[in-house]
Amino acid sequence: MNKNTKKVQKYLLTDVTSFLLNFSDGTTSRIEMSNRSDMVLVKVFSHPKLTASFEQGVQENYLKSKNASQLAELCGYDCQRTFSRHFKQIYGQSPYQWMLDRKMEEIQELVFNTDLPISEIAQMYDFKDLSHLVSSYTRKYGMSPLKNRNLKSQNSQKVK
Repeated sequence: MNKNTKKVQKYLLTDVTSFLLNFSDGTTSRIEMSNRSDMVLVKVFSHPKLTASFEQGVQENYLKSKNASQLAELCGYDCQRTFSRHFKQIYGQSPYQWMLDRKMEEIQELVFNTDLPISEIAQMYDFKDLSHLVSSYTRKYGMSPLKNRNLKSQNSQKVK
């Protein structure tokens, strides 16, 4: 899965003095040649089918994974760095941060929709201790889980 993930096209340019590269992010780069010469230009682009299978592998395996290394392994990658690079290209963030965001979303659902003690939720999600969960939750949502639960509960009662 991690081999030959890109399709390559090569172009031979002859008698070149300069050329302009336009990138998909909107940036450009002008290359000036000191003398007329031949050059090989290589175009590399992702293969959409393989990108979809990468995403499918991540979605199928992230709940089974305790960390990014384990996720890489379950997705068929031997090299953590290669997996992280591909992951960041597709999801725009590191595997660790993405997994933490998904975990925090699940925790918020439990905070809102159950009356489980916050300490029990911390144990369920393998936090070192309650304070680690509270600080991570507060950093993501701007308030502690208990305060968030109470606020949600108050807002629900006002709507009734």
